[in-house]
Amino acid sequence: MKKLKIKVFSVIFSLLTIFTLILFIGSFTRNYIERKNTISDVLLRIPKTFENLDNRNRPDNIGPSKNFPENEFRRIYLDFTIYTVILDDQGNYKELINNTNNDDLEENNVKDIANYIINNHQKDFYIGNLLTTRYSYIFTSNKTLVIMDNSELNKSLIRQLITNITLLIICEIIIGIFTNIITKWIISPVNKTFEKQKTFVADASHELKTPLSVMVASADAYFNDKDEKWVKNMKNESERMIKLVTELLDLAKIEQDQDIILKENNISDIIEGAILTFESLFYDNDIELKYNIEPNIQLLCNEDLIVELISILIDNAITHCKDKGKVILNLFKNNKQIILEIKNTGSTIKKEEENKIFERFYKSDESRNRNSNNYGLGLAIAKEIVEKHNGQISAHSSNGYTTFKVIWNQK
Repeated sequence: MKKLKIKVFSVIFSLLTIFTLILFIGSFTRNYIERKNTISDVLLRIPKTFENLDNRNRPDNIGPSKNFPENEFRRIYLDFTIYTVILDDQGNYKELINNTNNDDLEENNVKDIANYIINNHQKDFYIGNLLTTRYSYIFTSNKTLVIMDNSELNKSLIRQLITNITLLIICEIIIGIFTNIITKWIISPVNKTFEKQKTFVADASHELKTPLSVMVASADAYFNDKDEKWVKNMKNESERMIKLVTELLDLAKIEQDQDIILKENNISDIIEGAILTFESLFYDNDIELKYNIEPNIQLLCNEDLIVELISILIDNAITHCKDKGKVILNLFKNNKQIILEIKNTGSTIKKEEENKIFERFYKSDESRNRNSNNYGLGLAIAKEIVEKHNGQISAHSSNGYTTFKVIWNQK
């Protein structure tokens, strides 16, 4: 169970983590591409501002051309720190003619930057990695070098990256907590089934161990005094074991996932025929039987399983019915429902036990005795049969009667 929990947790956590990473990486990548495209657009359009320059030695002549509107020109210089450098005929640094940096970076520093770019550039147009590259640039056709300072953009993107990583860590913590809750919810039914299975095995082992112990003890006693009563004990315990093993096999067979064969049957005739086989048992136990079966009720069912269901419920009613008691069976239709009721006088069911009695190996305190030959499997089998036929079964006690009710909904 622990391995299953780890696997479920790992799958859910991995899927949510991948989804979260895609969101964060996608958001950052989109912003990065937009910034890079903006820089590219600005660097490619800035040279147009110099198309109408008559004198390159006069910075005050720099201004918008006819093809480059004034508001666009101002926007470029407000949003970015740009240095415009004039090159001589050999392509070397000549002079700085424009600096939009508000901090008035010294011309010598700009000259060093420009010379480094001139000596090391391999392309006339370069943007680079916006997280690490300090300067982007473009060499224009009129011997001008335009340099864009990316330092603020570097800081902005790094801050965004750190923020994204921080948020990602927080999201991973939340995802971990959420995944743990979801994992517990998902494996809860499996865990309950697993616990029931362990209980089932433990109870079955206990029930089998008891008659085996009695048989071994009886065999030892018989070899000592040759009394026939020990042989009778072994025979009785063998019969109890056969009954238990048979019920276990029946339960296992019914619980299999494979579909049972269903066909339209006259359930009225099936139930009436099943009751007749118990008439002698009712007589021997001095129990009155009354039944009211509505004729010709059709149900899509498996005849053998319905007979087993009736046998279990009738046997249960007889077992818990006192001498000179009464058992009443009713079968009728109510709108689109087929209802089967089996009532008996005698021992009642406590309110808190109404659902528990259908659990495997569950026996109420009053019936916990070896002479009853009851293992608490009959009603569990009955419940499985009813559910295989898409019905519901319930039990309750009132007015001196214990009633088992089965309801099948008709389409």
